[in-house]
Amino acid sequence: MDAEETAPQILLDRLTKGQFAKPIDLAECLFFDLETTGLSGGAGTYPFLLGFGFYEAKRFKVVQYFLPDFGRDYYAFKEIIPLLEGKNILISFNGKSYDFPLLKTRAILNRFTIDLDRFRHLDLLHLSRRVWKDSQESCDLASIEREQLNIRRSGDIPGYLIPAAYLRFIRNEVIHEMIAVIQHNRQDIISLNKILFTLSAINQSPEVLNDGKALMRLAKLAFEINDYDYFFQVEKQLLKIQGEHHPEFKLLLSFFLKKQGNWQKACALWESLVAHQSYSFVALEELSKAHEHVFKDYQKALEYSARALKMYGTLQQLNPYSVKSAWKTAFLQRYERLKCKIS
Repeated sequence: MDAEETAPQILLDRLTKGQFAKPIDLAECLFFDLETTGLSGGAGTYPFLLGFGFYEAKRFKVVQYFLPDFGRDYYAFKEIIPLLEGKNILISFNGKSYDFPLLKTRAILNRFTIDLDRFRHLDLLHLSRRVWKDSQESCDLASIEREQLNIRRSGDIPGYLIPAAYLRFIRNEVIHEMIAVIQHNRQDIISLNKILFTLSAINQSPEVLNDGKALMRLAKLAFEINDYDYFFQVEKQLLKIQGEHHPEFKLLLSFFLKKQGNWQKACALWESLVAHQSYSFVALEELSKAHEHVFKDYQKALEYSARALKMYGTLQQLNPYSVKSAWKTAFLQRYERLKCKIS
């Protein structure tokens, strides 16, 4: 079945943290999704519908293998093996923990010597969480479709009802539910393709997002992988949609500037964060450390530690559970050490 034409180059180097550092060749990709008799996996779970998507002549195609009763997956595997030729990347949604192990188990039980471990596996659930975990209540496929792809399924059968529907088909040959299951599986495969392109666009240009929470997650990712260019792309988009920096972003930006050795700008950001209770102790600690170790201004470093201790005492009186005792211990040690240096 034709689903949609091919799209621009796929890049996921940032979102995969370098696991897929080079552009992904769509011709090497095999998308897959299984419908099974249970949701727990294991040798007793039977995949009765195996769906695959791949690119052929610049068109995305979906093929499905439906098994009308138990014990027929041997014949399905005979058909699947040619699909694996020339493919090097498996793409799934939560397939690493469920579909892929089941596929390997059924291949072994049917005595097929398929080296499935040679494939690189790209699980889009993990990348989706990396972007939208704070933006959505759930990052399941249905939520991603609804919130990010604007896909509204009509007459769809929920995934948790599929095992029971297949058992009813086996017992009573009720076909209409199986038609719904096949359509459900086909849409899953098509959605995998769309999610891949969406994530690739985000990976290359955070400007495609208007979601502040998702952009904050990308900022944290850029910081983690030391990608300065991407970090400041995210900053530009955040300013565009929010008008000013959130304190959490300011803290992240300050640490990026610290990594770059831009101490003056980093200190200016920490000074602006002292007034925010959630970030005040971190800001005062960084200011004290910078003045002690970088500027060698021990008196100024001592003053920041003293401010932190005074703030700690005030907050503890107002609400003993609002501050961590570890902060007091750390600042006391720093305060005493600085007093010794000055004397």
